[in-house]
Order: sequence, then C-alpha cells, then structure tokens
Amino acid sequence: MRFVKYHGTGNDFLIPLDPVEEEQLSPIAKKLCHRNFGFGADGLLRAFPSEVADIRMAYYNQDGTVAPMCGNGLRCFARYVHEEGLVKKEEFTVETLAGVLAVDVREGYDQIRVELGSPTFTLSPPHTQSELQEGKILNLEVQGRPYKLTALFLGTLHGVIFTPEEIPEEDARALCHHPFFPQRINVNFVKVVDGEHLEVRTYERGVGYTLACGTGVGASQVLAHKLGLTKNTARVKVPGGELTVSVEEKMYLSGPAVRIGKGEMDLE
Repeated sequence: MRFVKYHGTGNDFLIPLDPVEEEQLSPIAKKLCHRNFGFGADGLLRAFPSEVADIRMAYYNQDGTVAPMCGNGLRCFARYVHEEGLVKKEEFTVETLAGVLAVDVREGYDQIRVELGSPTFTLSPPHTQSELQEGKILNLEVQGRPYKLTALFLGTLHGVIFTPEEIPEEDARALCHHPFFPQRINVNFVKVVDGEHLEVRTYERGVGYTLACGTGVGASQVLAHKLGLTKNTARVKVPGGELTVSVEEKMYLSGPAVRIGKGEMDLE
C-alpha cells in the first residue's frame, strides 16, 4: 500500500494512494497508523467523489474507528487534493460526516483556512447517557479528583475543562471513557492566557494526547468566547505549534498543512 503523509501542527495523517474500497479503510487505518507496527499517524484520510460538494473526505482514527470530522485533517486533506489536482479551485467545499464544509487555500499551504461548522451545546443520546441542556456544567470525578466539564458537538463530541494545570494522562483517559459518554469524548484542557490567546491540550478518543486537535481548539475557543473570556478571534497554542480560530457566523480554523513525504507498506 503506497501512501503520502501530512501533518498539521504535529497532528499527522496518512492518505492511501492505491485503489481501496471504503469498507477496507478501517483495518487499513489500524495497520498503517500503528506507531510501533505500522508507519504511525493519528489518523487516515481518503478522498472520494461527492454529489453534494467538490469532493468527499473519509476520516478514520488511529484505532480504525470512524470520526465525523477532523479540523487538522481537513487542512491536510485540502492541501492534498489541491496540489494533486483533484480539485482545481482555491476555494472549494468538502463533504464530511459533519456536513459540507468550506476550505480556502488562497493564502498558501502555510495558512489554510477551513470551516469547522456550528457548535451544538444541547446534547442527547447516543452522545450522552441522558439529555444535556446548553450551559450545563458536569461535575465529574475521576481518580478521586473533581473536574468541571462542558460538553459540546463541533464536528465531533468534545469536552472542555478550563484549568492552568497539567492533567495526568490517566485522568484524561478516564474522562474520555466516562460512562456519561457512551461513545467516548475528546477532552480539551484549556488555559486562558488573555482575551486573544489560549493554550490547549487535547486527549482524543481513539488516539490519546495529541500534538494538536483542530476541532478541539475550535470547541475551546467557541466556549471561551461564549463565556466572555476571549474575543472573536484567538490564537491557540498547542504542543505542535499555533492555530487561529475565528468565531463568526460560522467557525473557522487557520493553520499550516505540511507534506512530509511518501512511503509504502506491505499489508499482508
């Protein structure tokens, strides 16, 4: 299996180059993306024709599970389909399981702008055990330690916890797998630096702690802005670099997409 690898602020992805049926992508993702027994990546992307947009993006986590959307993945996907000529426009639309999203590569591959969609704060099963009203803060306890988490849906399910502290990985994993979230939840630990700057670390379901999570920084900024902690646009520092999130009528994420190179793996 031939593939090309990209990263967005350290969030890395593989894109298969050989013909493959969509139902084969889950086991392929598990093999290719494994950090020890594969080539290693946070997820796998694949382009398909679309009837409702210029192109369709399928996304699989490192463990082979399907994810509705990935902000950093969408930027890398946008660069791939543009530079390979699969889409011959600088502004185009991408079909995802989270809806049709706009992307813009006019500023170059160092500053690709992608739409994140609109957040949903009222949640219900199967995302949560029971209905969760907008503004509800969950008081959760893991490993004997209390956490205040706000959940929302932005392309995928996210929890946001405002804290200046480094959170142990076992706590982050326990929050991700908390029984209130039957399908698991991505957890973002957010430090508000000032009205224009955040620091975010994300524990992603199916991956673990990542160097960056696009929808995670989007969820963090939209909640911080909603609470009056930040302005419409904030620069967000993540372990892998820096991203910009704008809260307008819709939400937008801007940042680099870097092509690492090509490889080949025997899947037998």
